[in-house]
Amino acid sequence: MAEISKEAKIVLLINIISSFIFAFFFLIIPEIYADWTNEAYFSPICWRQLGGTLLLFGIFGIIALMRKEWEQVRIFWELGIAFLIVLVSIDIWVMAYGLFDYTVIVEIVLVAINIFFYIRERR
Repeated sequence: MAEISKEAKIVLLINIISSFIFAFFFLIIPEIYADWTNEAYFSPICWRQLGGTLLLFGIFGIIALMRKEWEQVRIFWELGIAFLIVLVSIDIWVMAYGLFDYTVIVEIVLVAINIFFYIRERR
């Protein structure tokens, strides 16, 4: 089995850190984060569910980083890319209704970085 590259480990680390940061915002302080971002709609239950999901992605990212073998990390990485693509799609759909969320910029950057290094790692 091939070990993942140093660049892939860095991308995983970026994913882990961003997951924990946004998990904190959505799970621990959703009311404060909603005020910061001037959200038009706020549902604490939905926000905390997203925060819990992001927390799990961060935890499983740490597990994937510890495994180090490409075949063991690959499925996690694919799930993470799919999750980010769904988030970006939802944000773009919401923006069609005139609501802009700055997190979409972070999500698009993460999708691009993840896809680039995923394809590079597969070779």
